[in-house]
Amino acid sequence: MNIKIVVFTFCCCWMSIGFAQEQTMSASDIANFQSAMRKSVELKTLTADFTQYKKVSYVKNELVSSGKFYVKNPDRLAWIYRNPVSSALIFKDKKITIEEKGVKKTMDISRSKQFEKISQAIQSNMNGEIYQGTEFLLSYFHTNKQYILKLDPLAKDVKKAMKQLVLYFDKSSYQVSEVKVLDNSNGFTRFVFSNHKVNEAIADVVFEL
Repeated sequence: MNIKIVVFTFCCCWMSIGFAQEQTMSASDIANFQSAMRKSVELKTLTADFTQYKKVSYVKNELVSSGKFYVKNPDRLAWIYRNPVSSALIFKDKKITIEEKGVKKTMDISRSKQFEKISQAIQSNMNGEIYQGTEFLLSYFHTNKQYILKLDPLAKDVKKAMKQLVLYFDKSSYQVSEVKVLDNSNGFTRFVFSNHKVNEAIADVVFEL
């Protein structure tokens, strides 16, 4: 084979891999991203399908579940699981209500500082805002299709709860496409979102259990 063709093919493959990899965002890229996200604060509601992939150290394969995700500004959020079993997590009025196997349990988020800080970081970004807290160190990356925001915990209590929180945003819509939570036992929980519907009416009953 012609050596020039070999070199050209190798370079094309290397370039395609490079473009797919994460790259650190420049200061101007970060400013543009934040500006676009602030504009999306006009988001009042968000509905999306989600698939959850959970990897734990003692199980070989990922545990997969799916359902519906709802956000209603300023402070309502719901995860409704449909498969493989029905369950729900509702965030409302600084409280979380969990329903599993027909049993409901409500707790005050503020009683669990770790849970409160993690949920604030996730919800603020998914609502179109930029997280302004001091519990995480933020770093920005991007690929040719996504913006990536990584939050590394600084507070000791949050470090106990998680290793890192990663949010992925679609470059064309600025909607969140994936959320990944890495734990301290080398496991993770990954949520992949699809079929986004923005500013469509969501009945209040969705956030009731």
